[in-house]
Order: sequence, then C-alpha cells, then structure tokens
Amino acid sequence: MAKPLKILIVEDQFVEANHLRLMLKKAGHTIIGMARSVTDARYYIAQEKPELVLLDVFLSGKETGIDLAEILKEDNIPFIYLSANSNQEVLSKAKLTHPYGFLVKPFREKDLLITIEIAEYHQEHGIESSLRKELLFQKQLKTIVAKSGTWDDRVLNIITALQSLISFDLVMAVFYINNKLSNKVLGYARTGLHEYQRIGIEELQNITALKESEINELRSKSKVETESIFYNDQDFIKICDKIPIKKMFANSMNMKSNLMLPVPLSLTESGGLYLSFFSRQSNNYNKNHLTLCERLQEPLIYAIENLILHDKKADQKDSSPVNNSTGKNIKIAGFESIVGKSPVLLKIFDHILQVAPADTTVLITGESGTGKESIAHSIRQLSNRKNQPFVKINCSALPPSLIESELFGHEKGSFTGAAERRIGKFEQADNGTLFLDEIGDMPLEMQAKLLRAIQEKEIERVGGNVSIKINVRIIAATNCNLEKEVAEGRFRLDLYYRLNVFPIQLPPLRERKEDIGLLARHFIAVYSSKTGKNVAEISENALKGLLAYQWPGNIRELENLIERSILLAKTDTIEHIPLPAFDETKINNKSNEWYFKTIQENEREHIINVLEKCNGRIRGTGGASEILGLPPTTLASRMQKLGIKRSHF
Repeated sequence: MAKPLKILIVEDQFVEANHLRLMLKKAGHTIIGMARSVTDARYYIAQEKPELVLLDVFLSGKETGIDLAEILKEDNIPFIYLSANSNQEVLSKAKLTHPYGFLVKPFREKDLLITIEIAEYHQEHGIESSLRKELLFQKQLKTIVAKSGTWDDRVLNIITALQSLISFDLVMAVFYINNKLSNKVLGYARTGLHEYQRIGIEELQNITALKESEINELRSKSKVETESIFYNDQDFIKICDKIPIKKMFANSMNMKSNLMLPVPLSLTESGGLYLSFFSRQSNNYNKNHLTLCERLQEPLIYAIENLILHDKKADQKDSSPVNNSTGKNIKIAGFESIVGKSPVLLKIFDHILQVAPADTTVLITGESGTGKESIAHSIRQLSNRKNQPFVKINCSALPPSLIESELFGHEKGSFTGAAERRIGKFEQADNGTLFLDEIGDMPLEMQAKLLRAIQEKEIERVGGNVSIKINVRIIAATNCNLEKEVAEGRFRLDLYYRLNVFPIQLPPLRERKEDIGLLARHFIAVYSSKTGKNVAEISENALKGLLAYQWPGNIRELENLIERSILLAKTDTIEHIPLPAFDETKINNKSNEWYFKTIQENEREHIINVLEKCNGRIRGTGGASEILGLPPTTLASRMQKLGIKRSHF
C-alpha cells in the first residue's frame, strides 16, 4: 500500500470530488482541500503544499488543468490527471506536461490507489536519480581539484562531469577578471560519448570563417548574463539578435537553445567564470535547470577558486592538445553494439548511463529497425545485473493462448499438451533483466496479469496455486504509439504508466543522418569478414545515395542493403547500392494531396518483395527469414498481422 499523502483534489464536479475524497480517506490519505478552479487550487497550494494533486483536465473558469499543471511542475509537485476523455488530442496535450499518471473516468477505487502508488514510484525514482547524479558530480569535482594538469585539462574535466546534469553540444567558458573580459577563449564541442573538441580562438576562426579581430569585436559587443537563464526555440532566436556572439554559434554550429550558468569568484573580487551551454535541440532547457544551477554554484565556486590557487598560469596561453574528432566510431564499454556519434544518439547514451545503475523500469520506443534491442542490451550491460540472466520475449511472435505460459510457466497437466512443468520467462530472469519486446502487441487480457506481476513482484504458474516471488528488472520496447493504443482501448493506461517510468525514444535513421556513414562502414567490415570478401570502402556517390534516402526500415534496412551490396561488389569498393525505388509518396487523386506510406505499408511491401524472390519460402538458407534477419516465427507473426498469405507466392 502507498504511504499516506497530503492530497489536493482539483475537480469542478462536487459529487465526483467528494467520491474521490471518501476513497482517499478510506485508504489513509489526508485531503487538504477540494478546488473547483485553478484560482481555488492556487489558494490551497499557497496555504499548504500538497504532496500530490489529482487534477481534472477541464475545470470551471478560463484556465484548464493543463494550465495548472505548468504551475505544479515549477513547484515540483507531482500530479495525476483525471478525465472523462482519453482521446489522442487530450492525451498528447497532457503528455507534454509530464504527469505522474492519467485516470480515465469512470475508474475503480483500485485503479485510483494503484495510480497513486505508481506516481509515488515515479517521484521517488526521479528524486533518487537526481540526488545520485549531483552527489557523484560533487565527488568528481573534489578529485578534479586534487589532480595535477593544465588549466584546460581541469576545466574540461569539470565540463565533462557536468554533462550528466546538463546536456549540451557546445559549452563556452567566459572569464571576467576585475570586470575585464579575459583574452582566454575556451570552449568544448561534444563529438562523442566521452569525446570533446577544444574550441579556442583558432578553432573559432576555422569554424566561422571570421578573423580574430572580428570574433573579439562580437565578444566585446555581447553582454554576458550574470544570472542563470535559459533560451529555447523562439526565445533563443530573439536573444541571438541582441547578443551577437550567440548568433555566431547559432549560425555556424546550428545551435538552437542556450543555458547560462554564472560562477562568481570571491577570490578575484569582481571576477567570474560564466558557462554558456548550447544545444542543437530547440527545447533542451527548462526551469528545473535554473534551480539546478543555483545548487551547483557553491561546489563550482569551490572548484574554480582552488584551480586558480593551484595554477598561477591560468591566464597564460593554453597549450593542451586539440582533441579533433577522427570520424571513426570509438567503442565505449556497454555501447559496443551501438554505432554512431550524432547529438541525438549521444543524448540517448547519457540517458542510458543515468538509468542503467538503478532498477527503474524502462520503456524504449521507436520505429521498427531503430535498434531497440541493442539499447536494452546496453542498459543491462551497464547495470548491477550485468552478470545475471537477460531473458527476452517477443510479445508479437506468440499466439495469445501461449503468452501466459511463456511468461509465467505452467504446471504439468495444467492444459492439453502440458506434459511436464515449464519454467516461464519471469522465473528464468529472476535477479536479472526481462526484455518485453513489442509490448504494444500484447493481448489486452494478458496485460492485467502482467501488471499484477510487475506490481506485486510475484507470479503464479498456469495451473498452479502457489505464489512465487520474483526479482526482475523490466525493460519493454514497442514500435507502437502507446498513447494512441490507450486512447483506442487496446492498451491499459495503468500498465502504460507502470512501464513508462523512464522512457527512451529512439530516433529514426532519417533523423540521425550524421551516423549513416559510420553505420555503413561498420556493416561493410562485419559482412566483409563474414563473407570472406575483400570489400573495405564505399564510394562517394554510393554514400550520397544513402544520405538522400529516407530509410523507412531504419538501421535494419541499411544493414540488409550493405550485406547485399557486398555480395554483389566486384572490387574492394562498393560503387553502387541497390536502393528501393523512391516510392515514398504518391498522388492521391481524390484529394490531390501527397500521401505518405505508413511504416506498416512499407514493411508489408518489403516482406512481399522478399517473399517473391524466395518463391514464398520462409525457412532455411536463402529463405525470407534469413534475408530479413528475423526468426521464422517472428516473420510468420508479422505476415499474419500485415495480412500476407503464403498461398499468394
């Protein structure tokens, strides 16, 4: 049972609000008030800060529950939405405010109490993760200060340690000594998971094609913010018009958001270090970063002042070597199966490093072929369970009648054909990690049983009557839009929120084109070795073709094409890659609008093309399952789902 909480009910229907009050009081919670509008709710929040808010989406007055959610986020108060409507539009708007749960009316008392437990779980794990990261950062600072090395080296160590707390693609350190702008120009651009390129005045000249005098003029005309502040999206565009140096970074390095972290130094009386973080994502920073900056100021002041005390040459010309990116993918422990260095992928690496050490449930989403299983393997490899079992089940590959037995096992004689006891995936994964692939395809009737197993950490085998305690870390993955599945009644809302504790959204390959060259060369090396062919490179024209293609099948499609191209190559260089015909769009004659194929349509077409080449053969050498890189059972399940019949071939 959840611990007793101080709860505010924000609901404009008195009968429903009072019914909620009675249920919560019966469960041992304290109700600090029942508000009918955002104005009423703000009064209660000012009087006594609630530990949880139950919030109707539609309220009396002009302001909605979504407006109040923004206020609750600023005050770090967890909230759960209540709504009689779970359509896609409402869910999408609600999702943007990052609620701790969503209850669709009418709901049972049990649903309410379970959702409150999930909200507590989210809040505790979020706070625990933040505290763990900040404590680790403070320990790293003490180590950095104690180590010898150049000023640049130690500033870089501080900045890289900050990456776990403040994500960035570029950071510039601006020094003011006695109210004068220092000649020291120092910054770092992120080029890999643990790789940074030093950005000094010479590098800025190369990047911007400006003279040193022109860069210094932009610096002198640019006011440095002395308080923590962030700029996203349109606000960043506006501030760039006022501060020329920011505009220079926006234009030359494609930066789209900015966060300022000032570190005033008492030892230099009127001096300070001002860290300016930039990101290529347009909404990378938020108000939580401002409160984080306030907490970080004291340990950073301590670190920088100690560096100055131990390094009298702080103002001398930097002599540390430039760490230029080579363009090669350097393998990092735990990420061996993932290839790429694009900013969006590096941010996913950061998320994995944050969540892996905990036992938090992770939900990995993304289109087919984006590498969800590789991400799951990395999380397991970087966790405390890395030496324990890693058990996978593909929820779309099994008929509904077998899923319960696969997950929970069965006793001998429990059903026709159960000739002996079977141990299910949960028991096999005890003390380890259970990967639920394609969770969006799990039958609705099984979702309730899965939810019970996750919540109560115990299972019963089919045909058994003994509860078995299990200790399993859950990682789930899907290419479905689960919010849409919830809205259309095909996926349980309570299970969605139980799985969605730490979401990781994988980008399609078309959104990380910087990685296509690295991926292509990686697959060339892999399949050249497998096939024994001496193919080592890809021509410039072939690479241009890859970059122009939209990749509906993502990384899996690229891998299959590279394998095929190696088999067809006549020299040590792939000169041509047989890309599918550019048939992504076609004219809709009725509406005269462009029609974009869905992922399912592209997948269906691709499978049919392969089956035609194989004369309908699925299994064996040269069969469709081998060419597509799928187990025969998974391919058969996909064909059934997509309406493809073998009799057609």
